[in-house]
Amino acid sequence: MSSRDKVLATLRANRPDPVAHPLPPVAVLGDMDKGRERFENALQLLGGQILLRQEGDTLATAIARRFPDAKIICSAVPDFEGTLRIEDVASPQQAAATDVLVVRSPFGIAEMGSIFLSEAQLNSLNSAAHLTQHIVVILSEDNLTANMHTAYLERPEFHTANYGVLMTGPSATADIQGVLIRGAQGVRTLSVWWE
Repeated sequence: MSSRDKVLATLRANRPDPVAHPLPPVAVLGDMDKGRERFENALQLLGGQILLRQEGDTLATAIARRFPDAKIICSAVPDFEGTLRIEDVASPQQAAATDVLVVRSPFGIAEMGSIFLSEAQLNSLNSAAHLTQHIVVILSEDNLTANMHTAYLERPEFHTANYGVLMTGPSATADIQGVLIRGAQGVRTLSVWWE
């Protein structure tokens, strides 16, 4: 058993009984607006984009228009083919060679314009969401929640996922002079497609 496994086993063996020592209730605070407009405004403020639907558009035609030079389009959803299935991505290095990853998020948080992804959406290749060049997230307006408080209370994914990440727009970094660079260390763009 490794040192890491020993530490985790010790923590698990000594955790308090949840029945005898329940967690305090989660306060529900803030604006309860879980509308699409609020989500889109927050997403765009942080550099994310909405993949706009033109007349007669399918997801495939919208991706082709937005990313005309994309050669490897990896799909993590059953209803979009792409050029590569996420099940066939064997390593993080292969994920890094992907131009566009298409994934469905189980929910979004309107206050922050964030989407949630876990191993369930990424076929346990969690690095794919960070190493691909561009990510297109399919999201249903019905799956928006108002804020982190409501997400924690309403969404079972917070309690069932072994791995979870909230993403709001592309990666970004800023230096001490306040120069903001988007797409510096991870995905260069994050686009949402409403289903």
